[in-house]
Amino acid sequence: MAEEENAEFDVVFGYACAGTVILLCVIALIYVLLGFRKFSYRKKDMGSQTSLVVKANRDLFRIAVVARFNKEEITFERRRIRKGQSVEFVYPRSDQKAKLIVEAESGHARAYEV
Repeated sequence: MAEEENAEFDVVFGYACAGTVILLCVIALIYVLLGFRKFSYRKKDMGSQTSLVVKANRDLFRIAVVARFNKEEITFERRRIRKGQSVEFVYPRSDQKAKLIVEAESGHARAYEV
């Protein structure tokens, strides 16, 4: 009788541990996907101009925008952006995508097509 109760307890305890591990993995995945975003951006066309607003979710060393027009390029850069600050870049409207380069304080730069 006692062995049956112990066996049942072991099974329930095993399921509880497995459920806890799965729950912790899901929480960690959500944190990685949402918590490590360095910035967010919003791009809006305003007539003949384009507005690109970048908001820093952590301290950033540099944000650069390279906008292309036919065969020309225009580059904007802003350094030392603190967490919570927003930077707006306004440039002439173009059919080509702009390149957004974000460099974190750690020195790792990434480029995005926006």
